[in-house]
Amino acid sequence: MNGKRYTNFFFKVIVCLGLCIFFVSCSTSTNLSKNMQSKGQFVLKNGVFADRTWTEHWTFDRYSWYQEMSLFYDLIIAQIPPQSSFNFWFSEAELKDINSCVDFRVAMIYTLDSKKISHTQFYEQMEFANYQRVDLSNFKKHLQLHPDSTEHSLQLYQIYGFCKKTKDRRQIVVNFPGFVETLIK
Repeated sequence: MNGKRYTNFFFKVIVCLGLCIFFVSCSTSTNLSKNMQSKGQFVLKNGVFADRTWTEHWTFDRYSWYQEMSLFYDLIIAQIPPQSSFNFWFSEAELKDINSCVDFRVAMIYTLDSKKISHTQFYEQMEFANYQRVDLSNFKKHLQLHPDSTEHSLQLYQIYGFCKKTKDRRQIVVNFPGFVETLIK
């Protein structure tokens, strides 16, 4: 009977040690991947301006940076097609700015903690790629009153245009500390 007790005890110790080693190895590999990135799409559906209503989809690229399971920084960015009905949301002055650009992007950006990753860090990287920030106050009002705005918490996002006046080969590269460099297409 004593031999059976020792065998059960020895078996339990081996199982416990095995589980401890398993959990420690899992936590070590998890620690290496606490900062993650993902790329996806954001689609803005339909719109209204004055007496106009349209059923059109405007697709944005979405780049998200996560720390553990929290969205740490989010960039939703797209060019606007010249024939898009969403152009009605821009004021005359905004459209004039847009038309003077070789490349124009609308960007919605969110940060969880501006002390860790600030919008200024992103703006500086856009400037390095020869983009200048453009205020889109008229467009922003329409976007924030869009029915999907509440569902996607767009009131938490900064909304700007980015204009490149000269044609060059500089690409938009976003590089935040602790994350892998991201190329914005």
